[in-house]
Amino acid sequence: MSKFINKLLLIDNPKPENHKKSNSIKKQQRESKYTGYNKSAIVGFVFSIIAIFGFGLFGIIGFILGIVALTQIQHTKQDGKGLAITAIIVGAIWGFIVGILKRFVEM
Repeated sequence: MSKFINKLLLIDNPKPENHKKSNSIKKQQRESKYTGYNKSAIVGFVFSIIAIFGFGLFGIIGFILGIVALTQIQHTKQDGKGLAITAIIVGAIWGFIVGILKRFVEM
């Protein structure tokens, strides 16, 4: 009878401890899923740099991959935010702006 009363009064209830343990386990699982730099950010950065050397299509691909990487980084908390932002900026400049200027100069 006293166990029943203790449970009703939440005395000696193991659930809060289990709840704390489950939170720490979930946190460890999230931390163990950490995989370093986002691969889309790295590839987007490399493609954007290649665009500087005259391959405008790579700049557009780098721009798109940079945007994809930023959205992934927000959800997964991976590293590579700077690479993704650089891929977006360089890809936009060299893929779109320089590509458009080259078309006008050739006319």
